Amino acid sequence: MTGTATIIWATAKNTFISRFTVTPPIFWALQIVVTSFFTMYFFSLLAEYVGNPDVTVAFVVIGNAVQSIAATTLYSVSEIPSVEKHTGTLSSLMQSPAPMFTVFLGMSLFSIFSGAVAVTLSLGYAAFFFHVSFAGCNFLSMALTLTLTCLSLTGLGMLIGGAGLHLRTSAIIANVVAYIGLLISGVNFPVSYLPGWVQAASACMPLTYGVEAARAAVEGASPAEILHPLGMMVVLGLAFAVLAWFAFRFFERLLRHGGKTDAF
Repeated sequence: MTGTATIIWATAKNTFISRFTVTPPIFWALQIVVTSFFTMYFFSLLAEYVGNPDVTVAFVVIGNAVQSIAATTLYSVSEIPSVEKHTGTLSSLMQSPAPMFTVFLGMSLFSIFSGAVAVTLSLGYAAFFFHVSFAGCNFLSMALTLTLTCLSLTGLGMLIGGAGLHLRTSAIIANVVAYIGLLISGVNFPVSYLPGWVQAASACMPLTYGVEAARAAVEGASPAEILHPLGMMVVLGLAFAVLAWFAFRFFERLLRHGGKTDAF
């Protein structure tokens, strides 16, 4: 465990340094600021225009605040192996005795950090620009919800990223999963509006439970009252992490046997 923690810490530290060396923090922050605000603004205008009593501005704004984690975390994490292949550094990483899963898990901590910043900023927008009241919010429930949403979506991103070791890019898969999640996870309208078979697919998405738990937390629900969505995120996050571990081993083996560590 000590060796694993050291690998994760070292790769995380190097990732933070390299990311902020290539992209100055001000531009990184600006991207999060602009993307989060205008996404929420667009869907809030749409909710006002539609005028559905079940889909209020507050309903949509909270959904998109939680969804900002997916936009920042799932996509970024899944792209890490593809980026390393594209920049020609993957073969060097594979010379390390450290497992690829552990190396890329450490790299993903930057994306988890970005997701945490994005959702915190988005909740600030919800309060100050969209007038969502947090007077009755249970902040412990909200903190648990957002933490588990970040971690469970990271597990899904790692699973997609495992395929990125072998494929030219995992961006297409990540985009499909992210936009399907936006559509079926109850971000902009209740899951109950979906056909039954789509609701079954929605139940497999961590974002569905993150959005549900966040809305309940804003209304004052305690952790015990949202135990089901929190528990489901833990189960799905662990399941995706285990599958990602096997995916990394499988695709790394294919990559080594095919001699395509530098192929892009």
